Amino acid sequence: MSVYCLADFHLSNQVDKPMHKFGEEWLDHDLKIKENLQRVLTDADLLLIPGDISWAINLQEAKKDLVFISELPGKKILLRGNHDYWWGTLSKNYRAMAKWQIENIDFLQNNAFRVEDSDLGGLLIAGTRGWIFPNDPKWQKSDRKIFEREIQRLALSLSQAEKLKQPGDKLIVMTHFPPVNQQLAISEFTKLMYNHQADVCVFGHIHHRESPYQLSGELIHEIPLILTSCDQVGFQPILLDDYLKS
Repeated sequence: MSVYCLADFHLSNQVDKPMHKFGEEWLDHDLKIKENLQRVLTDADLLLIPGDISWAINLQEAKKDLVFISELPGKKILLRGNHDYWWGTLSKNYRAMAKWQIENIDFLQNNAFRVEDSDLGGLLIAGTRGWIFPNDPKWQKSDRKIFEREIQRLALSLSQAEKLKQPGDKLIVMTHFPPVNQQLAISEFTKLMYNHQADVCVFGHIHHRESPYQLSGELIHEIPLILTSCDQVGFQPILLDDYLKS
């Protein structure tokens, strides 16, 4: 098994939301994603998708996008992004998967997962969506409650990972928003990751090429932070195996 990550699919198979208006690189981006993933992944692999998965506003509208993802190789773990309005409760999401006979998609929210591989050993996956930071120009007073809730959700997810942990396990943390501000400062998110001995953090959300978050692999608390937004990585899945080997 290998572990890959790719964020911000922004699929719109059932809604009219063309992405190429954001740049020519987004033209037929769903086909790029499909071709690139089919080229490198196998059904034995694990694919992490840290948010902004579909433009749908409810689960029924998201059906074709989720079927599209299910037909890609590998087991998938999805995290909610700020544009994933279709995302329901875990029970609703899993009921939809059962109804549509999708068996290779899981959802990360206030929970954690453990997978085991003969080469990589035990792997823990935890995370939360995250939010913008107080020094962001878009920050409003109402963002404080969401920001603090996301910190609590990461703490809950990491505590769930601790319950699953076995000796020698590696920990992957997924966030949608970057877990640090634009100055790449230590944050409550990275402190939690450090306290739980995370081995790598993957995130998405960023699409501006001039952003400091392009410094993919920046070490915060000695934890590599890996930007995996589709357009920032050429719609190619990022292999995480080297961060997970003993």
